[in-house]
Amino acid sequence: MIKLSLQTPKAISKRVKTIYSQAKHLKAYLAKEEFQFVVKFKRLSQKDIEQNFNQIRHWIEELNRSPFKVEFQTIAYRSLGEQSVPKELFLNQDEFLRQLSKEKEFTTHIDLIEKSLRVFPCLESLLKEKPQLLMEYDEVWEQLLTVCSYFVAYPKPNLYIRELDIEGVDTKFIENHKKILDRLLSTIMDREPIRMAQNGFEKRYGLKYDLPTVRFRILDETLYIGGLSDISLPLNEFMKLEIDCDRVFITENKINGLSFPPVKNTIVIFGLGYGVETLKNVEWLHHKKIDYWGDIDTHGFAILSQVRGYFPSTKSILMDEKVIEKFKHLAVKEVQSKRFLGELNNLTNEETRVFENLKNNLYGESLRIEQERIGFSYIEEYGF
Repeated sequence: MIKLSLQTPKAISKRVKTIYSQAKHLKAYLAKEEFQFVVKFKRLSQKDIEQNFNQIRHWIEELNRSPFKVEFQTIAYRSLGEQSVPKELFLNQDEFLRQLSKEKEFTTHIDLIEKSLRVFPCLESLLKEKPQLLMEYDEVWEQLLTVCSYFVAYPKPNLYIRELDIEGVDTKFIENHKKILDRLLSTIMDREPIRMAQNGFEKRYGLKYDLPTVRFRILDETLYIGGLSDISLPLNEFMKLEIDCDRVFITENKINGLSFPPVKNTIVIFGLGYGVETLKNVEWLHHKKIDYWGDIDTHGFAILSQVRGYFPSTKSILMDEKVIEKFKHLAVKEVQSKRFLGELNNLTNEETRVFENLKNNLYGESLRIEQERIGFSYIEEYGF
């Protein structure tokens, strides 16, 4: 005997909650369609009933005790005679909402939809596609619309979020709702939503933000600024610098930047990692000789390729097979799950060979020679 799989009241209740969470009732409203929730029960064969009589009897009793109105049909079976068995369950919109005690929420959601479409008719497409967004943010939806109205009126305010004066909305609200605000504003302004990377919202909507800091050391004392050699500046101020140097080293490791030996007419920028992207629009760097020194691992070469994408004449230093051979005994293992195994387009032939050998473990399993593993005396003798 095979036990039948029957749609119990508990399973039906779960389906009702799922349909509600998917906001299909709101989709029907927006599409001007009648909402219906229908469950069609499996037609039971005589064999089904004969082999599972007690299970079916308990199931029907359970359905009759449930809050659902089930339509039965009478079927004449050859040896069982006429039997009344479940045919379907039907809920209209009002009954559906009543089952969940969501009548009040539905009224609220309809009011919010209508208000949204009055203010921004273009939101109709988003609400039809993702009405659950409105359900998720229903408690703050009106504030979201208020913020959207502000950015439509002032698309590039050139202010910090803290400085925005929007009635009924504190600036912490905007900080906490950037993702949904971008989704709404992207629809209103007919743009593609963006990934909320660092300061992505501020950049897109013309807001000021805390710019990254660039730290550098001047390696030639004749170029010191007001007697200072180790300086940290916000990016916008760094972009205005006029240091009369010929050469710029970019190095990943902070300590290497701090201990870099003196070099005539040279500065060293350090501690950025993949944040070297912040340098790409520094115009005066495009007129300097640039050398990059990173870890000898997959990410070191990925950052080198990134830097050379911004500054094509960049040369790498201390990242070759000679250094690998000399300091291989001090290597550590690069974390397997975090290795960069993609393709790099901005490497020389020699650099590409080293990178591919690192990827393929030809120097040893996940070999990594960190910059600080290279002896300082070797650096001093390198001949910059």
